[in-house]
Amino acid sequence: MANTLAIAFCFTSLAFLKLDSFKTGSILLSGLFVYDIWWVFGTEVMVKVATSLDVPIKLLWPKSLTFSTARGFTMLGLGDVVIPGVFIALALRYDFHKAGRPRGPYAKPYFTAALAAYVFGLATTMTVMHTFKAAQPALLYLSPACVLSFVFTGLARGELKEAWAWSDEPEEGGRDDQRKKE
Repeated sequence: MANTLAIAFCFTSLAFLKLDSFKTGSILLSGLFVYDIWWVFGTEVMVKVATSLDVPIKLLWPKSLTFSTARGFTMLGLGDVVIPGVFIALALRYDFHKAGRPRGPYAKPYFTAALAAYVFGLATTMTVMHTFKAAQPALLYLSPACVLSFVFTGLARGELKEAWAWSDEPEEGGRDDQRKKE
């Protein structure tokens, strides 16, 4: 039941949270990178809270399908899903913007790179966790993976400066501005 609620919280958060730029996303992921490392390696608080509370603040799945009770569970905090997810959603909106707001299929290089980086970062987290048999701050791997995917995609496409300066703010004269005037 806790996993179902946790997934619902993730979905709702991703639907309602929005970053306005890659600058903001990079600053947020960088700050959470330091935060996660400190609270997992610097103190015992994060691990104790995550392992002692049975509330929907984490996703749990068995380490082994046949020995789930004997081998325990792997857990992933909701912040490790939502915050990188919001960055990945920003990449998708940027791809949409670059494609000129198309009605049909369009190229999604930033989204594809960010999603692949997230999967790579998560796989790295799980590998290190199982290798060292210790809790790992997932954002230690996810934050650099997401930010570097943006940087490398921007460099490869020759658009880094433009992408870095882009902001997902409503356009002047749009519906929001019309409502303000009324």
